[in-house]
Amino acid sequence: MLPNSDPLIPGNKFFRFFFHGLFITGLIPFLPAVFLFLPENIAGFNYTGWAWMTMLAITLITLPAIRRVGFPLLLWLPWILYLVLYIIVDFSLPGLQLTLQYLLPLLIGVTASGFTYSPALLQWLGKRAALYFSIITILSFIYIVATGFSPQSAAVPMILSVAGALMIALFSVRKNIIYLLLFFLLLIIPVAMITRMGIVSFLLIFVLNFANRDLIQKLLFLALGIPLGLFIFHSSSFQAKTFKTGEGQIKDLSFNYYQSETINSSGRTTWYLALESGIAHSPVWGNGPRSDNFAFKEYGFKSGEGHNDYLTVRYNYGWVGLCLLLLALAGQFYWLWKRRRRYRQSIRLFIVWSAVMTLFFSFLAFMYTDNILKYTIFFPNLFFAMTGILSGSFISEDSPVLPETDVSL
Repeated sequence: MLPNSDPLIPGNKFFRFFFHGLFITGLIPFLPAVFLFLPENIAGFNYTGWAWMTMLAITLITLPAIRRVGFPLLLWLPWILYLVLYIIVDFSLPGLQLTLQYLLPLLIGVTASGFTYSPALLQWLGKRAALYFSIITILSFIYIVATGFSPQSAAVPMILSVAGALMIALFSVRKNIIYLLLFFLLLIIPVAMITRMGIVSFLLIFVLNFANRDLIQKLLFLALGIPLGLFIFHSSSFQAKTFKTGEGQIKDLSFNYYQSETINSSGRTTWYLALESGIAHSPVWGNGPRSDNFAFKEYGFKSGEGHNDYLTVRYNYGWVGLCLLLLALAGQFYWLWKRRRRYRQSIRLFIVWSAVMTLFFSFLAFMYTDNILKYTIFFPNLFFAMTGILSGSFISEDSPVLPETDVSL
């Protein structure tokens, strides 16, 4: 049964329904790892597919009940219109699925921004988030010890990067060493799985950390982050996975890993070759929603992903689509940056703001080596929900909903 209203703030209809849905659907892809008797697919869809479709339904049920929109939707309107118009003129079922996956996090951001947030509700959300991240972390450690890998291994570092950003923000605000230890505990998982961009993401979070406003402390974090990164880089497991010869130096790294003679791209060079001619054929407008899937099949793959969102967005939507996406992300970053002083009136909001600002860089990093835009259930849903919480926490520029005395965590 759907809740009629939130008991803490009348009018927050479906608040718990929506956020319970956000966390529960984030756990659905891990069900086969817990219940080993479950089949791989149900009615032709894997659990990740069912998860994002369920969250889409939850969002569409909740959306009509919200009373206002604080999310900066206007910044995303060109990207949204481009996606919608493209699927109308070049319709396919795989293309429709991709379009909905790209739109879902934005709908979540809009919906989350429609609620009114009190310190009690933020505390409620914090506890649910802590439970969610704890389940993922514990399950990952169990699997790494037992099998050497984690369930949903590509996505787990994305999920835990969100938790890591919150932990490092909490440490900077509260000065409690336990949060820093929890950050390094989370870092163990991408290091153990040798998820290279996951490691880079955690190091970016550690060094950038928008909650750290003191220049001396920023330099200290940088001074600690550089040797930590070098230690991981020179570890035998990282070297073996990263370089074709099993060893290499910093100078051997290259942003153009597709054509590098030294870097092991883990199959990404082949995926690039499958898309190369299509990108050259239609560089401006792209080849159509999810046309990359057809390109992979023509190249000999049963199905495939480009494992580089910059590459696949260019293939499907061209330079126009990629520029609209990046401009929207940059606009949202600037929109939140301009409002940074407001969030300092609430410790909880400041922690969320700091995490979101730091995670922009993780988002861009994961886009370079993975399909984070399609992994909506693992990272974008959380990222845009947090943005929605921030943008919905103030009715107007001068009228904060939360009291300035919100100082407890």
